[in-house]
Amino acid sequence: MKKIPSFLFLLAFLTACAVSTPAIPPTQPPVENAPLPTQTLQFTPIPTLTFTPVPTEGFPTFVAPTSTPDPASQPNLIQFPANGTYADITDFIEINKSKTYSVNAMKGQIMSVSVLPQSADNNWTYIPLQIKGADGVILCPQQDSDCTAWRGVLPATQDYFITLSPVTDVIQFVLRVAVNPPGKSEQYFQYFNPANGVSLTYSDYFAPVFPVFSNYKIVPELALYVNDNETYMKTNLSEAYFFLGSSADPQMVATCTDSNPNGGAIEQIVGNEVINGFTFVHSTSAGVGAGNLYEQEIYRMAYNNICYEVIYHMHSANIGNFPPDTVTEFDRNAIMNKMYTVFSTLTIK
Repeated sequence: MKKIPSFLFLLAFLTACAVSTPAIPPTQPPVENAPLPTQTLQFTPIPTLTFTPVPTEGFPTFVAPTSTPDPASQPNLIQFPANGTYADITDFIEINKSKTYSVNAMKGQIMSVSVLPQSADNNWTYIPLQIKGADGVILCPQQDSDCTAWRGVLPATQDYFITLSPVTDVIQFVLRVAVNPPGKSEQYFQYFNPANGVSLTYSDYFAPVFPVFSNYKIVPELALYVNDNETYMKTNLSEAYFFLGSSADPQMVATCTDSNPNGGAIEQIVGNEVINGFTFVHSTSAGVGAGNLYEQEIYRMAYNNICYEVIYHMHSANIGNFPPDTVTEFDRNAIMNKMYTVFSTLTIK
């Protein structure tokens, strides 16, 4: 069964009947001894990207070639810095052309690949990927849907080739390739926005992406996609995201904790919830459309004249859409707990 991104269901979602029985998430214990990030990353809040990138200190500088190479014979070699385990590569690519990168890794290591693109018109876009081993094994796509991000255990020690083939005009993109050290299941990154002092830590289980439509009142400055092959494999989960947004607009601050009247699905306020010392108003919403369910756990807080908004967004397909015994219901609590491990690290300076 092909899993289709949210934007194809946007119209259906906006016009669908709202589900009025949102589920309250399980009790979430505080996260103790949160792991430190591998490096500190300071992303420019998306969707705006700086065309001329300034690499973070310690990161490799990637110089784009003057012409598109033959992906089969001239892949762009990805080299991590000394003792590094990942690289963020800012590059550009023309529509209807492909670009291939290569990285060498060992059997059993966990690799994650994701792309954060910027379209010419600043609208939502994506870049399909193919990840292929030197032995011919294709890690993604594995089914009849596009592959836009991947994370999993590598089957062999060899070179892996990552080919990007945009379907729309893309001004530039940031390709992240992370390979965890042998025996390590996750590595960690820190997001920091110097404009408002907000920061949080997340693992390579998540990948920075362009945000899809959700019930947010503020366009997210950070969108993290649940990027784990095993999470989706043989389940009805189509996609899941963690969104973080903030706004200093006085009207937004004044109505910050109110439900979103233009979100496409009715919100129900559950109550207050304290996350890492900050008190958020917790709401839930759920909408259906074209055999799909969109569930959202929404947290909003006005603090120091800024409105902060965090959303867990989970899009799943009706289990009845699949042939019998081919998929199982996704583990909602596991997804929620993973997102909470990110949310619980949020701080504001």
